[in-house]
Amino acid sequence: MRHWFIKLTFPALLAASSVATADYNTLFFDLAGGDEMEHYRLGVGETPKGADGEKVTSMFYLGYFKSEDTISQGSLRVGEEEEKTEIFTLGAGGFGYLDDPDKNGGAEFDFELSKTTVDALDYDRSGLGFRTQLFIPVVAGLQTNLGFSIRPFFFAFDWDDQAQLEYEYQAGLEYAFNWDIALYGHYRYVGLIDDQDDEWQLAEGVVFGVRGRF
Repeated sequence: MRHWFIKLTFPALLAASSVATADYNTLFFDLAGGDEMEHYRLGVGETPKGADGEKVTSMFYLGYFKSEDTISQGSLRVGEEEEKTEIFTLGAGGFGYLDDPDKNGGAEFDFELSKTTVDALDYDRSGLGFRTQLFIPVVAGLQTNLGFSIRPFFFAFDWDDQAQLEYEYQAGLEYAFNWDIALYGHYRYVGLIDDQDDEWQLAEGVVFGVRGRF
């Protein structure tokens, strides 16, 4: 797995270093954790000059998700809590708070190359998918967040693919101090539907995090 990740990240880092000499002038981060899971995303991108409401960042990022939650299918529980679920991602997309965030909210949409491993299920899968989030204003600065990610079987690279669908969804609240920094608390669920139509819960819980760009 480490060998795969090195092969994936090395060309990505070379690409990031080459665009850094151009007009890619924004660093992006999204860091969160909870009792059941944690995730990190770090990237580089371009934010055009202009009014705050026009600052929609285009970005490339590397991501890592880890959970040691017990895998379950209904009442059936598999493995021990120390057995990990890990998801490495290389993504490209964009996000921004459009116009005034207390009026029009914003969104994020990304395409991702991912590798998922689940120790308890002896599961290892690489493929493509996408992620999206919606930022829906409540009052000035405070917004709700709704998001999901899907990685369907027909975008997998494995001929002996073990699943029909990997998916995640989230919902929560966040406070945007300005267009560049936000704190949030989300409920998050991560699951998969295997090739036998069985649905597995990989992780479920609450995370607290910070997302920003500078």
